[in-house]
Amino acid sequence: MSFSESRFRWFSFFVTLILIIVCNGLLLGGLWASGLDLDFVLTNSELYDPSSGHCVGVQWIKVSGVDSPVKVCSEWLDTTDPTGQVHKLRANEPLAMGADGNLYYQNARNADYQMLGLLGFTVMVIYAGMRLKRFLLHWYELRLHPGSQ
Repeated sequence: MSFSESRFRWFSFFVTLILIIVCNGLLLGGLWASGLDLDFVLTNSELYDPSSGHCVGVQWIKVSGVDSPVKVCSEWLDTTDPTGQVHKLRANEPLAMGADGNLYYQNARNADYQMLGLLGFTVMVIYAGMRLKRFLLHWYELRLHPGSQ
């Protein structure tokens, strides 16, 4: 291994290390700037399903799209859940009624779009990092061997 090959390897190592740190910082900054609540997105957004559960608690809740409060099952036992724990509605999450008459979490659709945008941003950062690394390595190689183009 010649001296220039050794320098190229070290340069490649440090460029890779710096780009990993910078790209991860960009991704974490993008996650923070998006305001995405990962607890909301990554947890199961369950509502009471009469075909697979038994309601144990009812509550009157204001639902978007309906003028008066609606009686909603707020606590239930899910027969498909082997743990036997009581499932509850998410606290402080607004409910809305769809055109089909079913309830859903109002912010769930917005969170899906935010997650899709964050995924697109992640792909863009990874692609830009790979292109920048390729450009920097090619530039350094040309600088080490000025006669070979």
